[in-house]
Amino acid sequence: MIGINNIKLYSNLLVFKFKNYNLEYPDEIKEILNFSTICGEFKEFEMLNTLGKTSYKKIFIIGLGSTEEFNSIRLLKSLGYAIKNIKNLIEELDILDNLNEDFGYIIGQSIELALYKFKGIKKIEDKIKLQKINIISQYKDSINKGLIVGNSVNYVRQLVNLPSNYITPKYIAQQAENIAKEENLDVKIIDKYMLEQMGMNSILYVGKGSVQSPRLIILQYFGDINNKEITAIVGKGVTFDSGGISLKPGKGMENMISDMAGAASVLGIMKAIGKLKPKKNIIALAPVVENMPSGNAYKPGDVITTYSSKTVEIISTDAEGRLILCDAISYAKELGASNIIDIATLTGSCANFLGEINIGLLSNSDELAEKIISCGKEVGENFWRLPNNPEYLDQLKTDSADLKNTGTSCGAIVAGLFLQSFAEDVNFAHLDIAGCSNLSTGSDFLENGATGIPTRTLIEYLTK
Repeated sequence: MIGINNIKLYSNLLVFKFKNYNLEYPDEIKEILNFSTICGEFKEFEMLNTLGKTSYKKIFIIGLGSTEEFNSIRLLKSLGYAIKNIKNLIEELDILDNLNEDFGYIIGQSIELALYKFKGIKKIEDKIKLQKINIISQYKDSINKGLIVGNSVNYVRQLVNLPSNYITPKYIAQQAENIAKEENLDVKIIDKYMLEQMGMNSILYVGKGSVQSPRLIILQYFGDINNKEITAIVGKGVTFDSGGISLKPGKGMENMISDMAGAASVLGIMKAIGKLKPKKNIIALAPVVENMPSGNAYKPGDVITTYSSKTVEIISTDAEGRLILCDAISYAKELGASNIIDIATLTGSCANFLGEINIGLLSNSDELAEKIISCGKEVGENFWRLPNNPEYLDQLKTDSADLKNTGTSCGAIVAGLFLQSFAEDVNFAHLDIAGCSNLSTGSDFLENGATGIPTRTLIEYLTK
């Protein structure tokens, strides 16, 4: 439970400390703080036992560095670092927000993100000890907005961390319906039979090998009915990717439960949008399938007629994400989208050269790309723009169809350009999160596992 009050509630306290500036503290803790041995360096952390000299049992101090270097990202990381270290030590905590400006939005996010821990599916859950937090602050509205964003990101992380026998296409569709009901959004679930009638063959073919029926999820929010501009966010939702007939190696295949991170992010974004209510028009699309080998599965050499009427020759059934996304992108155009942003754990190529640090971004619009990068900097998520020279598409030329589904080199770029070719003249940005959707060892404020990237960036973009 996280509350916001102007009074002390609990028996432990967390305070901030600058390296070169003295913040104001309550009189009752000033004497104890004189015993602090840290200078206030960035992420410098200390615990003081008060020995009964105040009404607090323990006082935790987290360094913010110098005021010249201080910004919202350093606050996000330092506060998150402190919460991550505290959450298994005590059951309750007051946090004193005595900063001289309103950083409530970041404080709310940081606390929520650092508190999250995947409990697994166990007979006895791995619960954290810290269950009660009181933020002593005058910036209640800002903190509440930050808590909404942090909670939405944690929702994404939970979906991505869960195994694929739980997270099926049907389950994700049910989650979308729940969000729509809670947040008063319009929702439409296009099932297998409707997909067949509409000619959404790319989505259908990828799902052919599985007993789990594919679906296309659509959530809509209209916050400015007088504005014709509509932003579509499209998330890849492969709930398990075996590679299909082009079977992946067995080692590490268990990690392919997270190949629906793009769809999860789309749901998390809409969960936040429904609460924050920006003056924007937003359509979210999530094609959800399972990619499995079977006697009914699609095969290398097949030619698929996509929803756009373009034909695609299948070279690898393990290049399935771009196939389900291309139909969703074409449908987003039909629904009137003026900007389309897709989110996908799309290529190992991107993960290999950008790692866990940068999201690959390919776009046909400098303005859209720059806005996304700028919003990423504001929330601490990094993007690296990929080249989009049309010559890369030469790899996808074939005599059998309009294009192939995979090339021979520069995989992340070619995959992005494949998708961009379906967006055509609409402003388009492709976000390849293959390397960033999971952390192998955790970070300053996140546990290992799903990160929820780029949910915070796109919430920032859509609420500006």
